[in-house]
Amino acid sequence: MTCEHVFKDVTDIYCRLFNHKAALQGLNQNFVKEFEEKRDETLSLSRSLEWVKDCTERVYPSTQQGLEDNIQKVKEAVEKASKSCQRILQDEADKKMGWLGQERARRLQEWKDFTENQTQARRKHADGEFEVRADDLRRHYADLEEKLNQGAVGRVL
Repeated sequence: MTCEHVFKDVTDIYCRLFNHKAALQGLNQNFVKEFEEKRDETLSLSRSLEWVKDCTERVYPSTQQGLEDNIQKVKEAVEKASKSCQRILQDEADKKMGWLGQERARRLQEWKDFTENQTQARRKHADGEFEVRADDLRRHYADLEEKLNQGAVGRVL
């Protein structure tokens, strides 16, 4: 039995020391996996490079040519639109100034009418008070004169 245990222990030690099959399989699988990922990245980079070449060789020159062909038309259209906007703004400003002038004249006329009405009302009020005071004074002096006449008549008698 001891021989069997020794043999079993020796084979276990041998397997542990020299049998790297599981570790090697794991390393191989990781290597294959990374290689495939790098291959996918390489394909992606390759497609990106093709797209960039296509853009620089075909799309960019055609776009640039189209822009050069149409830039003058666009510039003219923008200038025309700008002039139209300026004309509209000027017309609006002219209309606004005309309206403002009319409103200013209307307000000035209202102010003149208001001040004139106020002045007339004050005059009427002052004239009314003057007439009342004048009547009071006339009555007062008429009473005084009447008393004076009565007093003079009473002395004469």
